[in-house]
Amino acid sequence: MLSFEPQRTAYDLHFQLAGIPVRVHPLFWLAALILGTSGSWDAAGQVDPEAGMRLLIWTGVLFVSILVHELGHSLVIRYFGQTPRIVLYMLGGLAITDEGSGFGYRAAARRTPQQQILICLAGPAAGFVLATATVALLILLGGRFQFDLADFPFFYKFQPPPNAARPLVIMIHGLLFLNIFWGLVNLLPVLPLDGGQVARELFEMSDHRNGLVHCLWLSVITGAAVAVASWVLLHSVFMALLFASLAASNYMTLQQISAGGTGGRPW
Repeated sequence: MLSFEPQRTAYDLHFQLAGIPVRVHPLFWLAALILGTSGSWDAAGQVDPEAGMRLLIWTGVLFVSILVHELGHSLVIRYFGQTPRIVLYMLGGLAITDEGSGFGYRAAARRTPQQQILICLAGPAAGFVLATATVALLILLGGRFQFDLADFPFFYKFQPPPNAARPLVIMIHGLLFLNIFWGLVNLLPVLPLDGGQVARELFEMSDHRNGLVHCLWLSVITGAAVAVASWVLLHSVFMALLFASLAASNYMTLQQISAGGTGGRPW
């Protein structure tokens, strides 16, 4: 959900995946560490004996999930004739091209709105494919999985394989949580999430002059509503703060536009 490329450091990790350069900023590992240790103490203040194992598995699952998500964006970018690269930073990532600031911008107007929408949807779709592979592994090992629309907000339940090792159960839980639950969250119409990028394209297709403003208002309203619901219904401080900050950021962009700014469009 990044909208800019972070500066390079001497501690970046570099490799290639499917011929696409990948750069992992050191703050990605720090953010994973902070979130991974947030539940390491019980109510009595004692350290969870599984804390170390959970942290390692969480970091690996987060890394793979975000990488697969950005790979989905990148493969479709490459299909449309541009050269992508991937950056992982903090708790997000960016599929970026040298022709523009990122997949969220139609670099030099070379992409059509329809192409841009497909690029945006390719990230969550790749995550859903990873979740499907995880479900297949779960069932192959003797576990069970089912969708349950009454199980708000996750909409799915799973039963681990009989006598499954604890690390395997933690890994399956993490892969399903990140690639189903957060995959759906990422489709909410809030900029700069993928759903917000799709909404922006749709608004601008119908009203090029005011489409961005309409999308920003939708982002502010949706972000604020999700922040309240996260606090009241889910008791999730992280989600509440995340969506409150997104709503505030989009509102500030609206104020910038009303004062004569461009709203961050780089062309």
